[in-house]
Amino acid sequence: MNRFTPHPFRGPLAGLKVLELGSDISVAFGARLLADLGAEVIKVEPPEGDPLRREAPLTPAGESALFAYLNRGKALISLDGSTGEGWRLLDDLAGRSDLVIATAEAVRGAEPDWAQRPATLVVSPHGLSGPSTERPSSSFVLQHASGFAFHQASPVTDPEATAPVGCADWEGDMAGGLVVAIAALWALEAGEGRRPGPLVDVSHEDLLVYMLVEPFADWQAGLDVTNRRRDPEKGLTIAGGLVWYLPCADGAVMVSPREDHQWARWCEVMGHPDWTRDESLCGDRIVRTANAARLQALMAQWSVTQANRDVVEAAKAARVACFPVSTPHDLIENVQLRARRFFDEVRFADGTVLPMPSLPFRFIDQGGEELARGGEALAPARAEDGADLFEALLATRGGPARHRAAGGL
Repeated sequence: MNRFTPHPFRGPLAGLKVLELGSDISVAFGARLLADLGAEVIKVEPPEGDPLRREAPLTPAGESALFAYLNRGKALISLDGSTGEGWRLLDDLAGRSDLVIATAEAVRGAEPDWAQRPATLVVSPHGLSGPSTERPSSSFVLQHASGFAFHQASPVTDPEATAPVGCADWEGDMAGGLVVAIAALWALEAGEGRRPGPLVDVSHEDLLVYMLVEPFADWQAGLDVTNRRRDPEKGLTIAGGLVWYLPCADGAVMVSPREDHQWARWCEVMGHPDWTRDESLCGDRIVRTANAARLQALMAQWSVTQANRDVVEAAKAARVACFPVSTPHDLIENVQLRARRFFDEVRFADGTVLPMPSLPFRFIDQGGEELARGGEALAPARAEDGADLFEALLATRGGPARHRAAGGL
């Protein structure tokens, strides 16, 4: 078995045994959060491997960075759950677990009330009840069916030319993973270790609709929530003040010199170009609001010659609100994130090392011990590795295991 760098302490969920079944980003991400907090997570893959192992981006040797992000820190085994013997082995593993997190497809056909069932959380596109339960779906379909994609694609200047056909990449699924982790902890608390444990039915459609706070509030206020056209009267005013997006030589910044005194200092930062003296263009806040688009074009002529970090520092010194628009590369170099040891270094079998986000918070116990972040971790092993792990898990059944292991960390 591969090994991680040892942590100062095992985390608040140390001793918790979790069984993960099925291929789903929300299921995998939720279980990984529990693993990050110290739980022992066993992920069961089909003999051909989790389909997410083939999801781009891939390393030069063909390993999926997404799969590694979702599954590092887990023990991975391979098992054919479609056979009777496979179900009996899964029953064994579930009986030894405190929590099962699964897709509906992975447990379809299983006896729902087996006596030794632990707290169980089942994730499906539309939930386990209702007329859409068996309807095939995907993340793309769900984001549109739930209204999440329509909300993301609003407002726009020309709705006819900008149809609401796009949707989030993996954000919706990752948000689902947070719900999975929270619901799993609730199930454990509610079950108090009794068997059978509680069953939590998580619907992707439910959780996406749950996040649509704005359109429901707008509907309650009597606004037309079907109209995607941007209100031209709002211009570029956000939260009571002008906010401009300015491209730079190496990225972009957002700047908000809202008040007259802030605008005067911002003009100093820009070196007082001639157009800043035109009262009809930028005389006061009301005039600047009316000319927001023209001012953005003029400011951009200056900003594209500057490094975004220099613009931010100069604005900060002048006490003008300004911040960089960060790219992923900027985040990796972010001084604050590095100081908090936010990124782990994940090493793949081919030698590729990728920085990946660790826990989204620091955890310090009452004694001052901290759950480690920012260390080196190994990517999940290949499907043909790790037979010893599977043999050990099934040793109490007697005889040789008849199912190959998929390996693990």
